[in-house]
Amino acid sequence: MSASIGSHPWSSETLFSKAQLYVGRMESHTADEWQYGFWSALALELLIRAALAQFSPTLLADPANWRNLTYALGFEPTAKKFSPSSVTTREALSRLNELIPEFTEEAAGFCTKHVGRRNSELHTGELAFESLGTSQWLPRFFFACSILLKSMGRELSDLFSDSAAAQEMINSLEDAAAKAVNQDIHAHAQVWKNKEDKERDAASAQAETWAIRQAGHRVDCPSCGCRALIRGNASGPVTTKITSDDVVQRQTMLPTSFECIACGLRISGLSKLSACGLGDAFSAKSTYSAAEFFGLYTEEELEEARNEPPDFEPDFNDF
Repeated sequence: MSASIGSHPWSSETLFSKAQLYVGRMESHTADEWQYGFWSALALELLIRAALAQFSPTLLADPANWRNLTYALGFEPTAKKFSPSSVTTREALSRLNELIPEFTEEAAGFCTKHVGRRNSELHTGELAFESLGTSQWLPRFFFACSILLKSMGRELSDLFSDSAAAQEMINSLEDAAAKAVNQDIHAHAQVWKNKEDKERDAASAQAETWAIRQAGHRVDCPSCGCRALIRGNASGPVTTKITSDDVVQRQTMLPTSFECIACGLRISGLSKLSACGLGDAFSAKSTYSAAEFFGLYTEEELEEARNEPPDFEPDFNDF
């Protein structure tokens, strides 16, 4: 028995080709027609699955039935009346969030919401795309698509007829994020400046202590200069280094939020963090002893076991 996934329904190439077809249907309508948004949601779901299948079609297989794995590998079904089942779009997005560093929670969140509109359109009486203005979704749609396309070694022009316009909308997202975050920073800086020296000193000392005790990446606040924290989500593979003393693991973290308790500035979302210079990735470090990492017994546990009296079953044989 041989397996082939070249033209398989779950292959990245096949799914991408269908996404291209649906984008064609989308572009046959004007952007203010509900069908434009509807077909965009269908195309996006296929693009999500194509990006995941680029790693391996097996990642699309629903783990509830092992036969889905063999189907994904291209083997013929081994059970009668077998109907292959793939993972949900939500699960596919969760996997892409870990596998593609640039595919942030912002991008995944938009995809979840946009595909959800398609579900509402098909399965409820709601007209999900009828009154949906393009400013509410189209720039983020192109942004999410650009990340997924890049992960497959493709460009916007491989999917959209007017890739220049799509890129312009993506750029507008960055400009809007920069404008909004700069206004927040300036406003908090003014409030900080108007405080008395004694109040600023107390707040700065409190922030220094707080930043050490909390989990996150410590940085200086762009509004007041005090110690603040950036929190993030794990992204990409874990690297492991084993030494004679311990085991050290590191993983890339993509920033998701910033908080300064001194001046009260809070920033959420990678796009806004990048716009003000706080969007750099950082790493999370975890250190384990060899016993912890490999699940070994410690010296104390071994000594305790040696000192325990033997526990034998009673033997009633009189030999």
